Order: sequence, then C-alpha cells, then structure tokens
Amino acid sequence: MRPIFKPKSECKFILYPYWIFHLRLFYKRLGMKDKIFDYFAYIDAYRFGAERGNSFIEIEEWEVPENTVMEYLVDFEEAKQKAIESAITWGNSRVVSWWYPRVEVVRWEKAYKVFWITGGSIIDSLTGEEYSIENLRKAFKHLNNKSI
Repeated sequence: MRPIFKPKSECKFILYPYWIFHLRLFYKRLGMKDKIFDYFAYIDAYRFGAERGNSFIEIEEWEVPENTVMEYLVDFEEAKQKAIESAITWGNSRVVSWWYPRVEVVRWEKAYKVFWITGGSIIDSLTGEEYSIENLRKAFKHLNNKSI
C-alpha cells in the first residue's frame, strides 16, 4: 500500500500483509427499488481481521529485501470469504431485504502495509501513529508472564 506518512530520515521498515477487495452488493427489495453498494475490505493476512475502507487504496511496487516481508498466513479463499462476510454484515445493517445479497468481487489485490522502524519507535505508514518499541516490549513481556 502506498505510504502516506514517511519518516524524515532513512530508516528500516517491515511490510505487513493484507488482501484488499472491492466488492459490490446487490440487494433485492419488495415493493422498492433494489439497492447496490460498493464495499472495500482490507483483510489482515496475518491476524485475519477485517477493516472497511472508503476506497481501493493506492498500491505502489517496491524492490525490497526478502527479510523485510512478513509471510501471508491467510490464503486468498479465506480472505475472500472474510471480506464477503464483513460486507454482508455491513450491508445488512443498512438495508432491509428478504433475500441474501448477491456479492460480486470487482477487484482484489495482494498488498503490504509499511511500518517504519526508527530509533525507538514503529510508525504506521497509513495513519502516522507512532508506537514506542520499549512500550511494546513491556506489553509483550507482560502478556508472556500471564498464566492462562
């Protein structure tokens, strides 16, 4: 995914995997005009979460070292199903229909979100949010020390 926020100086980065989908939902309705919605889903290909977007995010190709790329743990079919479920849940909250919507996959892409690694923090390239590495270490250590 094309970074919006970039650090002022050179730094390391890691590429986090996502599937991006543009879906179209077609709802039939009794006695009313049918509804069509466009839905943009960003599926986290590492933790299997779904986020709704406002558009199909810009993508930019880079030549990068292999050790900066995280692997995809979610395959295309799983991601597509998650995107469809997310779209239907969202669409059903906006339309009353007796029928399950027809869903069309308009476009999909495999993409990566950039996380910049600076001296003491990690920066999300899309939101600009900065996370302290020390705080992340403490949180991770705290989670590992909890008994389940």
